[in-house]
Amino acid sequence: MMKMKKVFVLLLVVSLLSAAVFSVSAQTTPTNEDAPSQQQSSQTVWDVLQSRDDLSDFATWIEAAGLSDNLDNDGPFTVFAPTNAAMTNFRGTAADSAATRTQILLYHVVNGRYPAASMNTYDARPTLLGDPVTINGADGQISLNDDVQITTSDIQASNGVIHIIDTVLIPPTNSLNTATRGSQTNTLDEVLAADGRFTTFLALLQQAGMQDQLANASQNYTVFAPTDAAFAKLSDNQTNDLLGNQDDLQTILSYHIVNDRLGINQIATDHYIPTAEGRPLIVTHGDNGAVFLNGYPVTDFNMVASNGVIHVVDTVLTP
Repeated sequence: MMKMKKVFVLLLVVSLLSAAVFSVSAQTTPTNEDAPSQQQSSQTVWDVLQSRDDLSDFATWIEAAGLSDNLDNDGPFTVFAPTNAAMTNFRGTAADSAATRTQILLYHVVNGRYPAASMNTYDARPTLLGDPVTINGADGQISLNDDVQITTSDIQASNGVIHIIDTVLIPPTNSLNTATRGSQTNTLDEVLAADGRFTTFLALLQQAGMQDQLANASQNYTVFAPTDAAFAKLSDNQTNDLLGNQDDLQTILSYHIVNDRLGINQIATDHYIPTAEGRPLIVTHGDNGAVFLNGYPVTDFNMVASNGVIHVVDTVLTP
């Protein structure tokens, strides 16, 4: 009887020790789900992009290009997502046009899930555009195409991973469709006419004998273009005064034109902008990078033409 008790006690001790070892092992050995680099969200890549305020411009472009459904699919994808600041800096550059935006977006997506840990050497990965993006992580800081930095890595999604970058990636020039790029083929008057929001402005330029100025391909201009809605805000007396005096009309229209090409970033760093009329526009700044001219907001910007750039205002500006 005593011998059986000793055997029972021995078995009980072994059982308790085994349970303790298993418990410690379970607490100290992370599973894939526990490892931060392997955690996967229930959200798709597209869901994550939409949910982040710092990537909202990139998400807007993706949706406008009709690519959001692609990033909702199974994947997996690796997305290099530029910040809103990077997108703002890109607008108005030579590569920015409606004809090339889809191609540029495709150049930011790679098939396959590539966390930062897998990008520790010099390599090239083919993008959905077809052209590869070069990756250099040999020095511990991951860069793309030599000079674009990954600032935040390994944002996990159910169908891929997102790395945030500080600059928009530009595909090789021969991969971009340049045949219909507005920045190369369309003058300011043509861009304004094609947009559809500026019929009154164009009619007044024609009446004032100034439309040929914006068709001059040998000179660069910046145009602060009031929309049709902006002219509709004028009272009947203001409209009659404008239409009834050619000198006043030319004065007002010239006050919306600058004899130089100025992107929104250049404007945002100035306090005064000299106009073709002679008197300056006063530049002020609001929250989230908003730019105001004489107290009125610039509502759209960096519409590129071959001979300049257009920024949109919702009010007729007066000296």
